[in-house]
Amino acid sequence: MNNHVIEFEGITVRKGNNLLLDNISLCVSRTEFVGIIGPNGAGKTTLLNVIAGFEQFSGTLNLFGHHESWKRDRKTRLRIGYVPQLFQIDPAFPILASEAVMTGSIGRLGLFRSPGREEMKRTMELMEMMRMAHLAGRPLGQLSGGERQKVSLARAILQQPDILLMDEPTANLDIAVQKEVSDLISEIHKQENLTLLLVTHDFNMLPASMNRAVLFNHGKIVYDGDADTAMSSETLSGLFQYPLETFDRNGKRFVSYD
Repeated sequence: MNNHVIEFEGITVRKGNNLLLDNISLCVSRTEFVGIIGPNGAGKTTLLNVIAGFEQFSGTLNLFGHHESWKRDRKTRLRIGYVPQLFQIDPAFPILASEAVMTGSIGRLGLFRSPGREEMKRTMELMEMMRMAHLAGRPLGQLSGGERQKVSLARAILQQPDILLMDEPTANLDIAVQKEVSDLISEIHKQENLTLLLVTHDFNMLPASMNRAVLFNHGKIVYDGDADTAMSSETLSGLFQYPLETFDRNGKRFVSYD
């Protein structure tokens, strides 16, 4: 039985004279955790946008066993959560952290139904899980970058997606907060039974439960397989055309460069 929830066959994306994705073929199985890794401009975010329905393409795309055009219907959209890079919020914007999380339930409830007791309970459970329940009543615009990213994660999970797409979720965060968010992502993957695709170019903050890496460069897949092999000095040096060294310390892999 085919257990694939995402199937790309010959997917190509062009913007003017720019070739963003070049004949990509890729399958992702249910509950798999895939890291999409590569330099800036490699096509990583474009890949997520094709899945989410934000990008026109040529080729064949199947989601959940069904053929898809570039647009998504409501039912399919609800099965795909998206956590973008950190965004700036006006400190005066009148929405509380808990209210921002609860907006994740609107898609399933519909525009004319307000979140109720069940949604509030789940919201607080998620905020507890992310160790930020004490911030529930604080205005979203007054939260730190890391706190807002946790809100974004909780909001996406409240949507109850089957696939969660994350675009550089630890970008522009302090190192300690990056580590906390990375650990949370691993915890989410284990607890929520999600298929997870995470775009990053930061090798030192890869979540521990990420078991597969797809390396991109110039719109092409240059490696697809075991994450440990992907993070070898030879593979990364070839990808970035720069001498990189990997080493282990206390069971964690690090990447260094001159």
